[in-house]
Amino acid sequence: MEMNKTNSTLERALFLLEQLALNKGGTGIGELSEATQLPKSTTHRILETLMKAGFVMQEPSTEKYFVGLKAIEIGMAGLHNIDLVEAAIPHLQDLAAQTGQTAFLAVYNEGEVIYIYKVDGSASVIMNAILGSRNPVHCTGLGKAIMAYFSLEAVDKIVSEKGLQQYTPTTITDHQQFLQELSKIRQSGIAVNREEYDDGLSSIAGPVFNYTGKVIAAISVAGPTARIFDKQDELEAHVKEKSSLISKRLGFVPSMRSVYLS
Repeated sequence: MEMNKTNSTLERALFLLEQLALNKGGTGIGELSEATQLPKSTTHRILETLMKAGFVMQEPSTEKYFVGLKAIEIGMAGLHNIDLVEAAIPHLQDLAAQTGQTAFLAVYNEGEVIYIYKVDGSASVIMNAILGSRNPVHCTGLGKAIMAYFSLEAVDKIVSEKGLQQYTPTTITDHQQFLQELSKIRQSGIAVNREEYDDGLSSIAGPVFNYTGKVIAAISVAGPTARIFDKQDELEAHVKEKSSLISKRLGFVPSMRSVYLS
């Protein structure tokens, strides 16, 4: 939002809130006046109105202003109303169009991933994963992308209960090796499935986080192994970009990311 002389009082108030949100340490009236190009008297009058409504608060000892609880409450209410699938659809459509392969969205549930949305690309092949179906977490790109951000205790619990069943020659079945795989995923932000569940089919996946920093889903691009790895770097870049955009739409800030016990 840019300020100009024709802006209404409401626009000025919103701009002030944006400026306050940029500085976690609070902002003085002089800084706000300079940033908004408004006289200090006007800035002070708008701040007083916002304070009465609970959108702004002031620290008496420093006289600096902060975003108030009312603004935070409204923002959080908006985040709660954002639907995961709704937020993901346009980015999955782009991902399928960019790669020509099938783009998936999945969530974690009781040691498995559930496929909740998919978009076929121009070169998509028929795949076993259909909406509502469940697959193991340890041998799918989607599952590994989610589990990489679980706590060690949670991972150990899942492996203990579900095991690391071998589906193909490349399925990771060793517990320690699996933990190392998850560590690599956390470092790169990308999970790779090299025919670990279906012979001939591979995928590249990325995690999706919500506004609390919790991993809540994953997206992937999947297809015949040769197609996936012929353009691996390009596909990884696309997946990383789209997973980041979906997370951002859900209110995620990278510094908030947390490993949690599911």
